[in-house]
Amino acid sequence: MQDASLFPAAARVVYLRNDDAQDLTNYRELLPSEREQVSGAVDLRKGEFGDARWCAHQALKELGLTTKEAILRGERGMPLWPKGFTGSLTHTEGFRAAVAAPTRHIRSMGLDAEPADALPEGVIYQIARPEELRTVRRMQEDGHEWADRLLFCAKEATYKCWFPLTRRWLGFDEAEIDLRSDGTFTALLLARPTPAPFFEGRWVVRGGYVIASAFLE
Repeated sequence: MQDASLFPAAARVVYLRNDDAQDLTNYRELLPSEREQVSGAVDLRKGEFGDARWCAHQALKELGLTTKEAILRGERGMPLWPKGFTGSLTHTEGFRAAVAAPTRHIRSMGLDAEPADALPEGVIYQIARPEELRTVRRMQEDGHEWADRLLFCAKEATYKCWFPLTRRWLGFDEAEIDLRSDGTFTALLLARPTPAPFFEGRWVVRGGYVIASAFLE
């Protein structure tokens, strides 16, 4: 499902397909402190939370972390990774994924996935800057009806990469996404101050999902 080229080689990406919205198997296997984070939520939320963190723990295990450490929630729901690691989580209908990497190689990462469908009518005008809108229209004319959803995913991945570095909100109009047909994009950061002038980004469409990544090495 996910493409290994979404992130630099130092990262590990793990995904899970789960069409059972009430499946709490992975939630029940979380550490007590992790389960407590969403103990009052509905089963759908618990299932998504458990599946995404299962993916995160598997990614950390692939990186050599032998002890299972809690991944709690920080400001605005930001996952709090074990010392020396960074990463990102995403979940949408039927799909959950996580990426992790050592901070000595990658400073921050963002991952977002959405069904490969067009956005609801009118939403694109709320999230797109003028040049972004022109790019989306060109891609849609080429048959990529999900191009507006791709832009949304790229913006979400950019925000997930931005927030751990700054602890500040980043509006849709504060990053300009230059989508390219080769599966890459550049997120130009317009907010100031900024930890970097831009983030690198990559994207794929696989198995009915649009998946976008952003990272700062």
